[in-house]
Amino acid sequence: MQVARKLIVLESDLERAEERADHAETKCSALEEDLKNMTNDLKSLMAQNEEYSQKEDKFEEEIKVLSEKLKEVEQRAEYAERTVVKLENSIDDLEEQLARAKEENLGINQVLDQTLLELNNM
Repeated sequence: MQVARKLIVLESDLERAEERADHAETKCSALEEDLKNMTNDLKSLMAQNEEYSQKEDKFEEEIKVLSEKLKEVEQRAEYAERTVVKLENSIDDLEEQLARAKEENLGINQVLDQTLLELNNM
């Protein structure tokens, strides 16, 4: 009887062990599927990371080029501003010379008119 009882206990233990094994296998399959999905997600993220890294490199190069262009344009603008100041000074000088020349011309015309008037009165 003892043997029969042991057999029943062992069969019961075996049944529970088989249920636990089935449950563990089911869980293992689910975990393997999760691992597969996570591996695919990781590969996708790594590909995106590489793509973004390339874009970042491209943008950094573009920023470098644009910064150089900006520096060049700023230098040209400064040169143009200095040139404008010089030209404005030249214009001021020329306007002053023109005003003096007009005054001289007016004075010469007055002297000439006076001289002609005196010559006509003789």
